[in-house]
Amino acid sequence: MKHPKILTLALAAGLVTGVAGCTPASTETVTSNASTVTPTMASPTAPAPSSSGNESSHSQGQATEDPAKVELAKQAATIMTTWNPTKDFNRTAAELRARPLMTPERAKEVIAPERPATGVEWLTAAEKNATSKPTVKLMTEHHEQNTIAVTATWQWVTKDGESWAGEGKQTFFFTFTDTEPYKIRDYVSSVR
Repeated sequence: MKHPKILTLALAAGLVTGVAGCTPASTETVTSNASTVTPTMASPTAPAPSSSGNESSHSQGQATEDPAKVELAKQAATIMTTWNPTKDFNRTAAELRARPLMTPERAKEVIAPERPATGVEWLTAAEKNATSKPTVKLMTEHHEQNTIAVTATWQWVTKDGESWAGEGKQTFFFTFTDTEPYKIRDYVSSVR
């Protein structure tokens, strides 16, 4: 179930509304019945601790995905966030370099825009001949089935060792082919 907390709260609200709607207005127990029902219905929203060890790792906030797919996601995100603004026309140049990790159909969809990258971060990196050095992490709180999510942040580094933090972070959501060797079937990303 995608949103058990929302469902539980909706059921609790419906039960409270039902109890309040069925109780005569002259009775003073409406408030006391509603207040005793609400905490009872709302309490299951917190996961109950279990020592059985049989629950899925996703319920504990851990990735249950195939380790090969996780590594492929990290590799792709690293490639896609490694830029050299003196050589790369825009950020899509890095996505083009990651095409060998994709299915042929998905790789064909990566098309660079005709406009160059702009912005203070990109132009400063180009001026200083810096390259981005990403740090990629698996998003263990992401629970979408058959999707692996990773975030990338980056430092800009020059050849003489100067470095500074990149602005924002990029989050990728990858899906993969079903059989090995795995390929990226699809992905989306967002920059914050």
